[in-house]
This record gives sequence, structure tokens and C-alpha cells, in this order.
Amino acid sequence: MIVIDGIIFSLQAQGGISVYFKTLIDYLVASQERFSLMLDESPREWGACSNNLICRQSARFFERYRACRTPVQGSVFHSSYYRKSDAPNINTVVTVHDFIYERFQRGPRKWVHSAQKKAAIRGAQAVICVSESTRQDLLEFVGETPGQEIFVIHNGVANVFSRLTLAPKSTPFLLYVGQRGGYKNFRLVLEAMSFLPEFELHCVGGGAIHGWELAGVPDSVARRVRHLGFVTDEKLNILYNCALCLVYPSSCEGFGIPVVEAMRAGCPVVSTACKAVLEIGGDALTVVYDLDPRAIADGILKTMSSERASLIQKGLNVAQGFSWESTHCQTLKVYRGLGA
Repeated sequence: MIVIDGIIFSLQAQGGISVYFKTLIDYLVASQERFSLMLDESPREWGACSNNLICRQSARFFERYRACRTPVQGSVFHSSYYRKSDAPNINTVVTVHDFIYERFQRGPRKWVHSAQKKAAIRGAQAVICVSESTRQDLLEFVGETPGQEIFVIHNGVANVFSRLTLAPKSTPFLLYVGQRGGYKNFRLVLEAMSFLPEFELHCVGGGAIHGWELAGVPDSVARRVRHLGFVTDEKLNILYNCALCLVYPSSCEGFGIPVVEAMRAGCPVVSTACKAVLEIGGDALTVVYDLDPRAIADGILKTMSSERASLIQKGLNVAQGFSWESTHCQTLKVYRGLGA
């Protein structure tokens, strides 16, 4: 029996980790695997999970930092957010998504998060890293644990992302997806817009754009910035298909799902030399090596050159190697190796 700790669904309404575990659960259901899903009491519905046990429990004080109550027999425990099981002698799997906290956070939040994360990793019999880059960070921040196996299993991407035949937009736009703070280098994109007066910048997710984010930005740029809020995957796919390119200037990622989504939709990607993004995007990327607004603008203009068709085709070819089915099939093999 596989036991999955669903604590992530109490921590975020949407996000990369919750998508990872939601698609894993869907895969286990489709594969007719027996598993138990441990959830805090919540209104979330899980649809058809026949032949499987969904255990709803009242959340305790500081639930996210406490061992998961697993009142069912299980041979493998997989926490969705760095928790241990309170069941003795159960083999544990941990998926490590990134080490962003360790690199960029400071103070108590970092100390608490890192302590819980390290304890979960060191107590696991198997660790899944979502990229080789994340595996290298694991060895840097946690080190090797005797008797533990480490697997690199790339994230997948939803099948909804694909090429469409759509009429071009009257006003060409660049697309930015996700959070915008700190290491994401969103400010560089805003400053690059001064060199691209004919384009709009459309932003998806990351919360509303605050006034302080646009402080010092010329009005001629601010007027061309649109925040679209949260959109469905279907709408996001349309945006990828219509955009001139995805601008993804992050300095650090564990994987970078928007990069693969964009490539599957035939949208060129302009990125910085982030090692995880380079790992998954390869030569399909237009890489900017200098964190400079002019360099970002030049990279964007390059995607409109005679190389555009080649970049799109390379992206389509690279993106074929990423699917949630492959991700979760490999994950199931890890469970099997531990006795599930």
C-alpha cells in the first residue's frame, strides 16, 4: 500500500507542487494502484478514487510541521511537503523540487523550512529530484545519506499544451508567467521594455502587480504592462500560442515548468543561464548570459528573426521528452523498489 500525505493541498490553492501530486494521484487511480491519501478536513473534492482510501483528519496546531498521522497499513510513505510519518518501519520517499529557500531566504523562515526539509530528506530511503540541477543542490546543501537512493525524474507537462492555429493579435505581446520577486528578475523585463516600444507585456499569475513594482518605470512602459491574473491551462495555452515569446529570466529554478509548456505550444523561450532551465531547454532556448535589460531585449528580438522557425521546432522536439505519464511511471518504479 502506498500512503500519500496530502498536506500540500492545505498549504496552496494552486502551484507547481500541488500540480505534481494531483497528477500523481490521478495516475495512480488510472493505473488501479492501491493507495491511501491523508488529508486535513477540507471542502476539496477528489472525484473518483474507488478502491482507495481518502482519510480526512482535523488539522492540529502547526500541522504542517508535525509527523503525518498514518492510521493505515502501508509499505511506502510519500509526503507532499517534507513531513515524516508517525508509523514505524515504513519506507519513505521524498520529492525535492528546489533549494530556493536555502539560497535566497534569510532568518527564521529559512531556518524552520530547512530544518524540516533536511530531516525529511535524511530520513528517507529514496529521494526524487526533479532535475539533475536539483540533485547537485541536494548534495551541496544536505550531502549524501548512507543507504539512500537518489533518482532524477523530470517533471512533466499537461497534454493541454500544444500548437494551435490562431490569428495573430493586433498588438504583439511578450508573456511572463509566475512569481516576480527577487531572483525571478522581473525588473529586468520591465527595463527591457524601454527598448521594445511596439510590444506589450502580459503577465500571468504571481498575484496583482503592486505600485512599488512599477516604481521608476516610465509611463510609456507601465501603460503596456497587463496583468491577466490566474488563468486556466486552456487559456494559458492560447497565450503561449499567441505570444512572441515567453520571457523567463529567473536566476534559480528547480525545474521551470512554464519553459516546457511554452515549447510544447510552439512559443520560443528567452531565458537567463539558469542551470535547471538550461538542462530542460537545451538548444531550443535563446539564452541571455548578462543580467542586463538591453541583453534581454536583444534576446527577445532574436526570437523574431530568421531563426524563429528553427527555435520553435527545436522546442517542440525537446518538449516531447516531458510528460506526466513518464514522470509518474518512473515514480511508481521507485515505490516498487521500496516494496509497494
